[in-house]
Amino acid sequence: MITLSVLAVLASLGVPAMQEMLERNRLKGAAQALAEDLQWVRGEAIRRNRDLHLILDPDSPWCWGISEASACDCRLTDPDAANACTLPINDTKVLKHIHDTHYAGVIAATNFDQGVTGFERRRGTTMRMGSGSAGSARHGNGSVTFSNARGEQLRVILSVTGRVRVCSPDQSVPGYRRCN
Repeated sequence: MITLSVLAVLASLGVPAMQEMLERNRLKGAAQALAEDLQWVRGEAIRRNRDLHLILDPDSPWCWGISEASACDCRLTDPDAANACTLPINDTKVLKHIHDTHYAGVIAATNFDQGVTGFERRRGTTMRMGSGSAGSARHGNGSVTFSNARGEQLRVILSVTGRVRVCSPDQSVPGYRRCN
């Protein structure tokens, strides 16, 4: 009985710490997934010699999708649906999107112009957003801030040159530098 009592006390102490770790890992996962997708889209734009876009819808539930078009609906799950976020691979439309269901409890906020960024095919730099690559003075650089219920935050920053980095605005997540 004493052993079971000790185990029960230890388990009750470990559950909150485990919950905190899981929440932080979902936050890190969302930020890392976006950073990796931005880097992948940049490389694909250069490799395919085509302008590519990442469209982020920060509304709840948030999602992002990757497409040749500068507008797509990342909530669509049928690659043949009009306006789905797809990329052609070997003459097949492949759905390229991420939903917040993969990262429960994580909230996303963006300052990308209308939630869209894109990469130019030649240099892999962010393209001017608007109507066509020369349609606006604003480049596709910006950031997405992910947060959880505990107030921890990670920000994914995309520069004009196409550089992607992840930082913690208030250093609430260990292992990440403070955002400058």
